[in-house]
Order: sequence, then C-alpha cells, then structure tokens
Amino acid sequence: MTLATAQPLCAGTFTKSAIAPELGLDALTREVARAQVGRDLFANPYATVTIGHTDIYDRFPYLESRQFQVVSDPRWNRLIVGERGHGLSAFDGRGGATGALREPRGLAVDENDRVYVADTGNDRIVVLQASTELDAMTLSPLYEIRGLSRPFDVAVSDGGTPFRAGDDVLYVTDTGRNRLVAYALEAGAPRLVATLGDLGSGQDRFAGPMAITVGRANSGNTGDVYVADAHNRRLVHLRHEGSSLRWVGEAPVGADVVTSLETDQWGNLYASAPNQGVVRKFNAELSAVAELRDGLSRPRAFHVPFSTVRDHRDGRVERVGEPTAISIDEWASGAGLRMWSLGVELNDLRVDGEGAPVAHFALTDHANVSFEIADAATGRMLVRRNAGAMEAGVHTLALTPEDLQAAGGNGQFVLRMSAASGYSGGATANAQTPLQLDGAASLLPMRASLLGSAPNPAAPVTRIAFLLPANGREHVSLRIFDAQGRRVRGFDRGFVAGLNQIAWDGTDEGGRPVRAGVYLYQLQVGGEKFTQRLVLVR
Repeated sequence: MTLATAQPLCAGTFTKSAIAPELGLDALTREVARAQVGRDLFANPYATVTIGHTDIYDRFPYLESRQFQVVSDPRWNRLIVGERGHGLSAFDGRGGATGALREPRGLAVDENDRVYVADTGNDRIVVLQASTELDAMTLSPLYEIRGLSRPFDVAVSDGGTPFRAGDDVLYVTDTGRNRLVAYALEAGAPRLVATLGDLGSGQDRFAGPMAITVGRANSGNTGDVYVADAHNRRLVHLRHEGSSLRWVGEAPVGADVVTSLETDQWGNLYASAPNQGVVRKFNAELSAVAELRDGLSRPRAFHVPFSTVRDHRDGRVERVGEPTAISIDEWASGAGLRMWSLGVELNDLRVDGEGAPVAHFALTDHANVSFEIADAATGRMLVRRNAGAMEAGVHTLALTPEDLQAAGGNGQFVLRMSAASGYSGGATANAQTPLQLDGAASLLPMRASLLGSAPNPAAPVTRIAFLLPANGREHVSLRIFDAQGRRVRGFDRGFVAGLNQIAWDGTDEGGRPVRAGVYLYQLQVGGEKFTQRLVLVR
C-alpha cells in the first residue's frame, strides 16, 4: 500500500449568494442603498438576527416563508428592521417604555420572536417583542435588565427544549466588568443564576469578553457556552451546570478582536475578526476547520438564521437552521451586508497504515460520508459503503477485510470519498486518492487507534469503531461518559485484534435510556487513552 496526495474534486464551505435576488442585488452596500432609497441606511452596522417563519399546508398556498432582519447600528443609536427585499424602518426606543437606545451592539432572538439587545451605552439589556404582519415588522419594548457595565453581546439558550417555557437562559458579556452573567428567563422577571470572571488571563478570568454564543445540537441548544476573550486572544469554552459556569477549555483565535460569535445547526462556531478581515470556523471542540476571507471587508458579524417551521398538516413545530448566513462588513461603497450559502468541503484525504489501511480526511461541516473503491484502469466501482454522519473536523475510517476482499485484494485502485451536506438540498463534496493494495493490506495493525462513531449524532444507536494490534496483551476497555465526566456505560470484553465495532443504543448500565446531549467515549488500551465526542439525539 502506498501513500498519495488527494485530488479534491469540488468544495464549498462558503459560497456567495444574492441578498435580494428579486431585485438583482448581490449585497446591500452604501452605494446600493443610495441608489435604491436615496440615503444611507447605516453609519456603522454591527450585528444582525433573523426572525423567520415557514408554514406548511395541505392545500394552496402549500408553503409560506418570510424572513425579517434586525440590524444594530451603535453609531446612529438604532435598529433597522424589515423583510429582505422589502421596506425597512428604524427603531430607536424613543417614546417607548424602556427609553432611547444608546450604542446598541450585540443581538439575540429566541423561538418566541423576542429580540435581546445589548444596549451598551446605557449599561443594560433591552428585551423587545417582534410582531410581523404581511411584509411589516414592529418592535415593542417588554423590559430591561440593569446592573451591567457596557455589555457588548448577548446569547439566548432554549435549554435544549424549544417552545417549552421554564428553562431558557440569557447569557451576557458584561464587558466593562470582564465577566459573564447568566439569567434564567422566568415568567415574572429574569433571575440572576450565575456569574464568572474578573480581569485576568488565567482560567475563570477575562480581559475584554466581547462576543458570546451557545452550543447547539440539531434542533436545540446544549449547555455549552463560548466566549471571545479579546485581549487574551482566545476562545473560551464553558459549560453551564446548575448555578455555575464551568471552564471546559480554550483555544487561540488568531485575532486581536472578535466582535461576533455564532453557532449553526450542528454546533460549529463562526468568529468574526474585523482587523484580520476574516471569519474563522471552528467545530464544537474549538478545532479550526475553515476560514472565509474573499468578499469580506472588516467583518463585524456572521449570522446563521434559524426559522420556526410550523407544519399545519400534523401540528409539528421545530426550529431549523438555514443553510445560509449573513455577513456584516464595514459600511462602505462596496461593502455592507452579504449573503452566503453554507456547505462542506472534504480535504486532506490520504490512506496509510502499517497493515490495515485507514483513510484520513477532514470535513469543514456536518456531512453524510460514503466511499467507494474503484479499479484504477477501468474505473469500475468494486466496493461502495456508507460511513454515516460525521461532524466537522479530522476523521479516520478503516477499510474492513470485507472491503478489501470485495476489491480483489491486490492491485491498483482509486479510493473515492463523498461528503453530502447535512442541509437539505446541499451539495456534495468529493475527493479521491490512488490506493495500491498488496499482501500487506490484510495484516493487522501495529498499534491501537480510535476511529470514531457513526452515525454522529446518534438517534439513538451508533457504532463506535476502533483498531487493536496483533498480539496485544494489554487490558482493553471502552467507556462512555456524560458531559460532566460521569460514567454511563462500559464495554470490556469480546474484543479482537483488528477492527472492532461496538454498538451503543443510548442506554446506561441498567438498560435505561439516557438524556439527549453531548457524550464522550474513551478507548483505553493498557496505559494509552483515546477520547472522542458524540451527540445523542432523541
């Protein structure tokens, strides 16, 4: 078996898309605004959220979908609101119950169309109720949260249960005090439940926390909280547990200032760094997976919309992440607001292994992965297998003895891999690499390795694959832990040299179903430990 460099066939993590195709507009810029409405719309657009609704019927019109934008402008002390491609209006709070806005920056929206505004200059959070009728949207003040010092950003969590009241939480970067604040959003009034931070550079300390977002797994939020810590040039991963925010880890962000953090349907993060002119994408473990530079000009925000989808045929209601994003750049002649289509790339494909062949590759987004082995001379497909759903990041996939036997054992082949975007109707990324198999391909591996789980997310059954070396005498165990590190399930017998695949059905040692959420699985072979993450959904 020989090593070779992959030849990527297609890619598309970020693809430009028209912001108002019915008007023929690729982007909303200062030049476009002056041409269309005769004036500037913004002085300094900073953040945006989307209020989206899709209704499905069993008769005409069958499908109705509307998306409204709210954009903050801290220089002109107002919000701009309206439906894409239609009329816009301004909200500055004057004359309302909560008074005038002053330097509004970060925004968040929940499943009930409540908009949370970091009103930085007034040292508060303002909560507004959005109401839509046809192509118009209005904002009505509900209440304010005081006792803060120059809050720059907000994030709201549905507690993992969209449309169920009682467990929603609001997170605020209390930037002036270098701390984070969490409020339970209860019916009467928000209740302070947790704080973390003080000025510093170590664990549990911040120096200019400017952006915040919450984790996500499919249709609901997780207990994960992510913070951009400006002067420490890092992203911080926290876990909200009861009345405390637990420090999980950190990663360098490669920027002096991050003004926006966002998560998509799969829990990937997007960090906007205006001074570096880049939006960097990370997976939920804070491993960098992609970046966007082309087409940006000092990006302040990168927003992934979520819509409420209501199926009137069966009464089902869910929150669905859109396969699109909106970037906010500096307001200039050729820069402003732009739309992007989100997709996946399959990179760095190679095959190696001291005996059993293993494919290594990287994904830039959640995708359904499959592969085939073809004859190099004729192109005839010999083996095809579905490897299941995989998250953004680096992956390994072992070719099984059955794969090699079906391919014919020895000779020149091509390994082709496909990654179909997890978004409905999304494109498929492809890559291929030459593969030479000889007698060594049937040998057992020389060392242990944890290959991953598929499908991931598990719903609820998944198979965890790993390789064990020949003549290994070390004790082998596979353990599953919850996000707090508590053991949930263990496997320690029936393993063989070579490829092992252990099915976990989402139950604990007593056979009881465990809750949906993030879990860790750990393979221990003697003194070596290998750990990976999976998401369980129900």
